[in-house]
Amino acid sequence: MRNPIEGKNVVIIGAGAGGLSAGILLSLFDYRVTLVEKNSVAGGLMRSYQRSGIDCPVGVHYVGALGPDEPLGRMFRVLGLTVDDLFYRIGGDGVIDRYLFDDFVFDLPVNLDAYEDNLRSACPTDARALDILMKNLRDIAAGMLKPSFFLNTGDPFQNMESFRPMGELLDELHASDRLRAILAVPCQLIGVELNDCPVIFHSMVLAGYLFSSWRLKDGGSRMADVFTKRFTDLGGELLTGCPVRKIQVAGRKVTGVLLADGRTLPADGVVAAIHPKALLELLDEDVLRASVRERILTLAETEGVIAVQAGVDARAHAAMDHNLYRLYCDAHGVIKDGIFCQIRPGGGAAGANLLSIISRSLYRDWLPWENTRTGCRGDAYREKKQAIASELLEKASGIFGPFKDLRLLDVFTPLTLRDYVNCPEGSCYGVLRSSRQLLKVASLNNLPLAGLCLAGQNALAPGVLGAVLGSFAAARQIAGEKRFLAEVVRQL
Repeated sequence: MRNPIEGKNVVIIGAGAGGLSAGILLSLFDYRVTLVEKNSVAGGLMRSYQRSGIDCPVGVHYVGALGPDEPLGRMFRVLGLTVDDLFYRIGGDGVIDRYLFDDFVFDLPVNLDAYEDNLRSACPTDARALDILMKNLRDIAAGMLKPSFFLNTGDPFQNMESFRPMGELLDELHASDRLRAILAVPCQLIGVELNDCPVIFHSMVLAGYLFSSWRLKDGGSRMADVFTKRFTDLGGELLTGCPVRKIQVAGRKVTGVLLADGRTLPADGVVAAIHPKALLELLDEDVLRASVRERILTLAETEGVIAVQAGVDARAHAAMDHNLYRLYCDAHGVIKDGIFCQIRPGGGAAGANLLSIISRSLYRDWLPWENTRTGCRGDAYREKKQAIASELLEKASGIFGPFKDLRLLDVFTPLTLRDYVNCPEGSCYGVLRSSRQLLKVASLNNLPLAGLCLAGQNALAPGVLGAVLGSFAAARQIAGEKRFLAEVVRQL
């Protein structure tokens, strides 16, 4: 969709970070916005949940680039959200992430200069490669701080070399196995293998955390509530517990949304802040060309995760101001397995901290329960979750030592996430933003149906940054270039 809509009624499907951000923006532009969410509460993956009084995160474990002059921080300012009310900055000890390999330790520090120093110290034989890699990283980081990052509908960096796979570039530079292993960690975080991860994607994720890294002060539920309140204070209407049955179309233009309860919401524009494959389920088959449907149906997904939430004694296991990765590589520096760990304050549970462990989990490993729903999967499923949780806790104890007063609170799998956010294979990050299909993902920014656009599937960035950036792109399409620039540029 390239032309702005005619009319004022906009319906947004999905009240995650992308949908709520789009709702806030369009409300600021004086549209009448109705946001519909299938779950009973808004927030999507940014909403946390409680077990035994301990706040457990789902999708927001830490966030980058929230500083006042950094990309996400600027977008929060446009949305009217105060960063310091929700987040606190981590890395006060000089470390954001600590990578624990079999034979060495690497610290991801607080800024680009310190990162370069650490890389050169850890990889002394890679001086030439690091000259080139750091120049690329600095160039892309600088591009992220320019207005074009938010306002250019195409590639804000204008450099096709940035879309080549990072692994290919490292081959060309004859990078050492150690350097490959270090650079592969951001790929593990976002579910794209190093050999298929676009240089621009790798650099954006890495630069975002090096700008500044943040954790939630009071949990994801408060973040979701703050986003929701901002939207409703601006006059937006939120309907929860309202699955959408169909997007109505007439004359190659959207006209409204039919809800599962039979109600119809007239709409001049519809923003689908949902997975592209879920969007297809809401459209009659003949609405989009067969080639467009095929492009969406054949999108590969990022790999899923399994997450363990456990309570530990706060006196024996103090909250940590940085994250830990325990990584297992082969002889060529390829990461074959690993875990991500946090120990953070437990919230309302006295004397307890939260240990979160996340590891890769393939959707196909859970196929025996594919046709079941959360809460109805039986003993075999619970036993498999428990067995994997025990393995992950044993790996974590190799880092932290024996856990005191360990209480297993919860384990969630790709099936849990699939059911919660309607992502076909339960991936935290949805479609795979790889070099092989990056242009296919980017093409979703211009759906060939008047009044319809996607949010939350930004081609260049994952996570909260990508979801919010995708909402800016959706608002630009709905409101049109001229109005979007007039409203947003003055605030950036």
